[in-house]
Amino acid sequence: SFLVIGPSEPIVAMLGTDTVLPCRVSPALNLESMELRWFRSQFSEAVYVYRNGMEQAGEQLVDFKGRAELVKDYITEGRVAVRIYSLRISDNGMYKCFFKKDSDFEVATLELKVIGLGSGPHVFMVGPEDKGIRLTCRGKGWFLQPEVQWTDARGEKIPSLSEDETQDDDGLFQIEASLIVRDSSKTEVSCSMKNPFFGQGQVETISIPESFFPRTSPWKIAFAGTFLILGGFVVAV
Repeated sequence: SFLVIGPSEPIVAMLGTDTVLPCRVSPALNLESMELRWFRSQFSEAVYVYRNGMEQAGEQLVDFKGRAELVKDYITEGRVAVRIYSLRISDNGMYKCFFKKDSDFEVATLELKVIGLGSGPHVFMVGPEDKGIRLTCRGKGWFLQPEVQWTDARGEKIPSLSEDETQDDDGLFQIEASLIVRDSSKTEVSCSMKNPFFGQGQVETISIPESFFPRTSPWKIAFAGTFLILGGFVVAV
């Protein structure tokens, strides 16, 4: 009897790069004569199959044809892996490796986290709105959906007014967050986007000239002063 052992932590890899899904047996055995299969949620969803000393390409999912190969440098020592090339969003998720010797078999579970750091954030001023300045922060090409955070020059967090996200045909996220800055002392505002799992992200800062903030116009001030004077005159009469 034997055990099949996979990584205890998720495998994290960047979108578009290559990665390996390793599995080993304990105690160490020569795996050359065994059936080795990596698959997704169903046994028939084969990523790679090795049997009778060779690859069984006919059982492989179309998505992995030409993109998966067996790494067997240490196959006689009980350690093998499947290398997947050019990672896609669809590769993200759970995998199982199944090793069979005669009538005995064991299975281990692996998790692959595919990370996409997109472009952005890009911050720009939309214009005056609701007694302040409206800012928009945009990013695209992210996976998983990024966390968005606005901060001022002192690093204090500012909540978004709104956040809208969409996914394109490839499963990548596009996101737009908006904010209205009413405090004229906040002349520097930053928007950051980071991957919620990986923690890596990017930030962009925008400077807002104080003169851009809406002010009460001089004629309104003059009108208010005149009204107060006239009101006082009526009371006096």
